Amino acid sequence: MIRRRRAVVVAGPLLLALVPTCAGHLPPCPAAGGPAWTELESPHFRLRTDDDSAAARAALTDLEQLQAALLTIFGAPDLDTGRLPVVVVDRGWTDFAPRWIEGFFTHALFQPLIVMVAGGQLHRQDLIKHELVHYLSAKIMRRQPRWLSEGLATYYETIEYDADTGRLTVGRPSPSRLRDAQQNVANIESIFSAPPADHDVGSFYGAAWITMHYLMNHRAVALMGYQKALRAGASPDAAWTAVFGSQTPAQLAADVRQYLDGGQYAVLTYQFPAPRLPAPVERRLSDADSHSTRAILYLTGATTRAHAPASDDHKASAQREIDEALRQEPGHVRSRAVAHWLLGAPVDLEQATAATRTNADDWLAWMLVADARAANNDGAGQFEALVRAATIARSDPAIGIVMRQRRPGSR
Repeated sequence: MIRRRRAVVVAGPLLLALVPTCAGHLPPCPAAGGPAWTELESPHFRLRTDDDSAAARAALTDLEQLQAALLTIFGAPDLDTGRLPVVVVDRGWTDFAPRWIEGFFTHALFQPLIVMVAGGQLHRQDLIKHELVHYLSAKIMRRQPRWLSEGLATYYETIEYDADTGRLTVGRPSPSRLRDAQQNVANIESIFSAPPADHDVGSFYGAAWITMHYLMNHRAVALMGYQKALRAGASPDAAWTAVFGSQTPAQLAADVRQYLDGGQYAVLTYQFPAPRLPAPVERRLSDADSHSTRAILYLTGATTRAHAPASDDHKASAQREIDEALRQEPGHVRSRAVAHWLLGAPVDLEQATAATRTNADDWLAWMLVADARAANNDGAGQFEALVRAATIARSDPAIGIVMRQRRPGSR
């Protein structure tokens, strides 16, 4: 069993906790007397919720401080990560996801998406912390071998905050990760060469976690050098040779196994005042906005359910939300986008083009036009619309438009 040694105290920002509340059945939409939905924007997040304003601001503070903590640890405190979409659900959580899941991280409409139940404690959201590490580290270091990517995520998902002392700690061994590592100790070497989809999840994550834990505690300089080489553009093999020299993955794995059998470790401690945050920009969502948000929750929450909640089929429920949104606002861009990319509906070129006339600065409207043009075999029109969408979206690095289409006439 690895043994703890004295903690190392360095600097880092605070992380706040949320106050638990309960989640009930989905209420009526705002037009039928249900709770209003609001959207709040902070420097790095765009949060939609049916909760009250004070709770939403607290959730934004939590998220901002968690991100600030991670970026400080990663040495990139000023990185522009864009505004990640977040949905916090106060009422009706179990219509979207199982009661025992407090949150999840997914992707929808070309962006990452964080979904949480209102009152859930962010410091307990290991999955969200894990995926946020992936998102942030990929922006800092775009080329990562799988073992490093999962090692960083499994290590930094252990971030904890103690409100009484104002301390942020990282590296406390998770019992489940430790158990996975101990049960798969013979497989540590394989993580350095295993393809991403060719491994048992528990085995790989446990081995990646204990490898990162060892490196953070006993080979921190080498680990930093390896990441620096990758950030500079080196291939994983070249970065390995530059930092680890002639030491092979098998030899490193042997060191890790020895560490697992009795090595010493430190829980890193960071203590810094919280970053100063401007007051979030807040607006009330339209009913169509609320319906489209609920539709996304039905569709993304379905992926979390080993046993679906007792409700209608998630696609049928989402379709009803979109139908109502478009009944109220026929040109509602986000609802059209959900219908097309998440429910598979074709795009009507005339409707999409009309949406760009009334929403000329909405990149999603131009993406709809691009797909409509593609369906009509109009490559030039498709490319023009994609360029317009990408130009508008450029101000938000959280939006992941991929220009797969070629310029007409190019090879």
